[in-house]
Amino acid sequence: MLIRIIDANVLDPFAALQTAGAQRDEQAEAVVAAIIANVRDRGDAALLANAQKFDSPNITELEVPAADIEQASLEPRFESAIATAAAQINMFHTAQMLVLTSGLARIDARGPIEQVWPGGVPPKWSWDTGRAGMDVEQNLQAFASGTRGQRLLPLDRVGVYVPGGNANYPSSVLMNAIPARVAGVREVVVCSPAGDSGRHTDAVCFALKEANVDRAFRVGGAAAVAAMAFGTETVPRVDKIVGPGNRWVNEAKRQVWGKVGLDGYAGPSEVCVVVDETANDRFAAADLLTQVEHAPDNVAYLIATSMEKLESVLAEVERQLMGAPREATMRAALADNSLAIVALDLFEAIALVNEIAPEHLTLSVEDPHRWLEKVQNAGCVLLGDWTPESAGDYCIGPSHTLPTSGAARWQSPVNVLEFLKVQSVSNLSKEALEFWTPVIEAFGEMEGFPAHARGASIRFE
Repeated sequence: MLIRIIDANVLDPFAALQTAGAQRDEQAEAVVAAIIANVRDRGDAALLANAQKFDSPNITELEVPAADIEQASLEPRFESAIATAAAQINMFHTAQMLVLTSGLARIDARGPIEQVWPGGVPPKWSWDTGRAGMDVEQNLQAFASGTRGQRLLPLDRVGVYVPGGNANYPSSVLMNAIPARVAGVREVVVCSPAGDSGRHTDAVCFALKEANVDRAFRVGGAAAVAAMAFGTETVPRVDKIVGPGNRWVNEAKRQVWGKVGLDGYAGPSEVCVVVDETANDRFAAADLLTQVEHAPDNVAYLIATSMEKLESVLAEVERQLMGAPREATMRAALADNSLAIVALDLFEAIALVNEIAPEHLTLSVEDPHRWLEKVQNAGCVLLGDWTPESAGDYCIGPSHTLPTSGAARWQSPVNVLEFLKVQSVSNLSKEALEFWTPVIEAFGEMEGFPAHARGASIRFE
């Protein structure tokens, strides 16, 4: 069987989606808890032992030497691809930053936001009620004698997890580190498992240079997450960890939550392709396969508006699978975890999308912009025949680190907001506090905290 098929004319497709979502893995929980405790207790010694055991016995030092990054060299076309993608990712997130800070006041007096801030004092922004154009007569007159506002501040230090080992993901370096840089993060560090040689590939090192990463470490898995969460003699403690990983990485992120900020759950890759009668079968099949070649636990959903169209696209999937370099991996993902659905119409197809909340969504339908308006839950949406999944993965700008396992119902892709925090600031005059004191006293009495009430009233005794 290539893939399980459900026809909405016969069975309820929504019932088949009820088991979707992140699942507990008790074996992983126990293993990861032991690794985290070991790293917390033994620091670098535990990291080195883990790296030598799981990645390469040739690893002798944890930190990637600056020379490896600075001297990384590739074929010109590869260097050009990484540099071009980096520039586009930077441009996209700089545009986002410009939109987010429109109307805010710059706290520091440094250069224009169009630049990236590699170290030094990061940019800070603020707003307050005095500058927000508020009508004080309609806002309890207290605004006239006091201000309230917020400061928008970048995080100080961020850790990026990049999958590695037998894999090679320069794109993941760019997609996570560059938005942090644009947001103004002072220090960006990367942890990624090294290959058999004990080193990272030149592609990853070149990407580290293009993304202006401060430090990089040859550690992976749960040990890397623990190192960034607690800090060791070599790996600094970070404020937040972002980036995708396998089940061990995700379980480690779950267990260290509260000690460090997290971008959210980033589990096995998943894709949903919606097709109507106008869809190009070859393009739709290619998009479906693009996101299931990473690992056999990847997930694909194909939703069509007729059985004829579904079978036509699946026939093309079969043709593209034959002899493909990762055919076995893709067939396992399709047979074991994936689903093909015949929807009653496009309205039901989009309702199914919103129930799935997929990581990647391709709308290969007539007038995709119309149907985009109805999509509530998806990590990223790729519209029409000429926006392939792989363009989003590598180079067009938005980060490819996306919510999975239904988390797109509440979670966003990695973007500059991941690396910013809001700090509230209040400044009351005596007149403003006099206005608010009866309110403060009333709440103190209602909630049984007289010291809260007295905190205001004592100032007028």
